[in-house]
Amino acid sequence: MIPKYIKVLFCIPIVIILCYSVYLLSVYSSVPEIIPIHSYGGRKDEYGSKIFLFLPVVLNLIILIFTWLIIRRPDKIKFTFEINENDREKTYHTIQMILVILSIFVTIMMSPLSFFDVVYK
Repeated sequence: MIPKYIKVLFCIPIVIILCYSVYLLSVYSSVPEIIPIHSYGGRKDEYGSKIFLFLPVVLNLIILIFTWLIIRRPDKIKFTFEINENDREKTYHTIQMILVILSIFVTIMMSPLSFFDVVYK
């Protein structure tokens, strides 16, 4: 059973993604067709289509789906420690809360920073 406060808190990253998606859609026509795409490692930055602005939003949604699946079934997590039967529910609630906080943090970091160079300039 997922506590109500976990469900409510998990709505925060979804609302953040929706807000940034609406904002991105509202300024999408003013964004140039070719945008800089920052690569990682030793590769140089390249240019690509503005459709790449939606990639972080999609990746963030995929992360949230996997996180929700874990939150829904904390009993399937393979813990590296023994869980006492009396503390099982408390441990599950703690793990769920940690996952929700991580989801909020990841969403806050991914959404605005992913298209900062193009949209906010």
